Amino acid sequence: MLKTSLFDSYTVAEVDADQWQAVFTLHQARVFPHEHEGSSLAYLLSVPESTRLDQLRQNLNGARHLYFLLLDGDEPVGWHYGFQRSELEYFMANTGVLPEYQNRGLYSAFLKFIVQHAADLGFQYLTSIHHSDNNAVLVPKLKAGFVLQAFGYLIQTMLLDASVGPMVQLVYPTKDEYRRFLGFQRGVPSLNSPPDEVG
Repeated sequence: MLKTSLFDSYTVAEVDADQWQAVFTLHQARVFPHEHEGSSLAYLLSVPESTRLDQLRQNLNGARHLYFLLLDGDEPVGWHYGFQRSELEYFMANTGVLPEYQNRGLYSAFLKFIVQHAADLGFQYLTSIHHSDNNAVLVPKLKAGFVLQAFGYLIQTMLLDASVGPMVQLVYPTKDEYRRFLGFQRGVPSLNSPPDEVG
């Protein structure tokens, strides 16, 4: 298992889906105690609708999926799973750190790693969705350079998920031009202004 150092004894390692699933299944309830398996609204779908949805999901199988474990020495203490949503976008689908390893800077260190890794793969945006009151994740991400995304240009927003409640989407543009485009002075006009004029 090839490991990349984060800091001190903490490393991150890319793993296959089965290795990731084993750690996630073992610790999911401890990291996400308020999420329930039965929260899906799939029961609202008829059998034909469910079949069509399965067929649509199969169309996404060619997208790139990434699985990582966060390690303290050789001990898994967290995980990350994400996938390609388009030729531009890497979606950070699930990241968790065991409760006893939270508030140590591990999540912030991992954010630096995954932003660089996704950019090195050629992605132009990283996105994620979170409960609107999840400050334990929102604050480190905003500090790392993620910005609130609520307009849906090029990337999909999700502001309300019926199964889990209000959500916010964050985006990390990997180029300064994209960051200016999505910034306070929005849109193409912002690209025509010098960077120090764009708030």
